[in-house]
Amino acid sequence: MISAALVITLSCVAVVFTVYGLYVVLVLRNAKTKEYLKLIDQALAKSSNPQSLPNVTVLIPTYNESAVISRKLQNIAELEYPLEKIDVILVDDCSTDNTSEIAEKMLRNLGLQGRVVKNPERMGVNVSYNKGVPSANSDFILRTDADITIAPDALEKAVRIISNVAEIGGVAGMTPPVTDQETAATKVERSYKTLFDKMGIAESALHSAFLVYGGFALLRKSCFSPIPIDRGSTDGNILLSVVKKGFRYICVPCAFSYETISHRFTEQVRQKVRRASRLIQSVLINRDVMFKKELQEFGMVIFPLRLAMLTICPVLVLVGLISAFFLVLSFSEVLCALSTFAFCFFLYLGTKLNMGVLNSVTSFFIHQFYLLFGLFFLGKSMRTWKGTSRHQ
Repeated sequence: MISAALVITLSCVAVVFTVYGLYVVLVLRNAKTKEYLKLIDQALAKSSNPQSLPNVTVLIPTYNESAVISRKLQNIAELEYPLEKIDVILVDDCSTDNTSEIAEKMLRNLGLQGRVVKNPERMGVNVSYNKGVPSANSDFILRTDADITIAPDALEKAVRIISNVAEIGGVAGMTPPVTDQETAATKVERSYKTLFDKMGIAESALHSAFLVYGGFALLRKSCFSPIPIDRGSTDGNILLSVVKKGFRYICVPCAFSYETISHRFTEQVRQKVRRASRLIQSVLINRDVMFKKELQEFGMVIFPLRLAMLTICPVLVLVGLISAFFLVLSFSEVLCALSTFAFCFFLYLGTKLNMGVLNSVTSFFIHQFYLLFGLFFLGKSMRTWKGTSRHQ
């Protein structure tokens, strides 16, 4: 039993370290990142006349967003972009509150061009995008959520990048988490988002980011394809459909939007597990991307490694921890109890102290369990869900 537990533990550790080690070497430390950031700076440095900027359709899916929709539309009206070149399409997914009425009133009061499109029944975000994008009158679509605040200069920067860099089908920005209370949950999320953004930039330097947040993402309308209505994340499905069409979908460090996150672990767990399950669904739906030479580094390096990180590594982490537990238990119950306590205490410290490496390790293990639960709910339809709390 000891030898079997040892073999299982070492095998799990070896595979996980190999996957993440390859990702660090081939992606995070790739030599193209500096060149990519320079390319973005050059695109932003090109002079442009505000009147020459293209029209943009802002697409906002909503469901019971009465607490935040006024602030959202006010935010759009205050963007540093010609107001006459912005058209808003708000797709209301059969809200049970007065989201639509508030939105229609705010559009009029703010002088924003736009309209509210109502789904006849609750159909989900993916359906809302499938309906909203084809009805847009602009060549560029800004995908954004009702609870996201966009930086004033973000839209113009994204437009200039997508217009001046070849083969770009989508541009996403950074979405730092915002909270009114610092807790263990917010520290874990902030540590995760810091690494998430670094991964997005590094992947974009090679070809395309594997995952972007839909809080702020500019898309070429011509690159959009209808996405599955009840499987996969909206962000992941759209991104992968753009890449499969031969375009790049990049993450840039200069366009910011801000997401208010819950300071409670219970709310974050529900949201994170849902997002994990939807993302894994997107990966499996689009598994034909893997090892496609025409997709260059995305098909040959980024997608295979990310697939392993999402589906294989979480299982191996769990199996490795369980086998390690029984391995130590076979030597001494006291040693096993002390080791278990030390591991849990280590993770606890990672939620309390501001130490980069410690925070990253804690975030890694917590997100492995999010992914495990995501795998558990993989067969569940993700068309609709209960929203997280909204704040005025």
